[in-house]
Amino acid sequence: ILLNNRALYERSGTFPPSVIDYLAQKLRAENDADINRYLADLPADDRLLETRKIMHRDLHRH
Repeated sequence: ILLNNRALYERSGTFPPSVIDYLAQKLRAENDADINRYLADLPADDRLLETRKIMHRDLHRH
């Protein structure tokens, strides 16, 4: 979605192309295309635990 709409984000210099490229690279590196299916298949308690792990990991990454 980001790359498909990059012209929108780059319009009027809102974001430079280098920022879009950087973010696209970071998103690809997540390698989580199937995370929604994985989480949906978990029981509710496990899904909550896994979701919290993901959020905690991502909040403290940078």
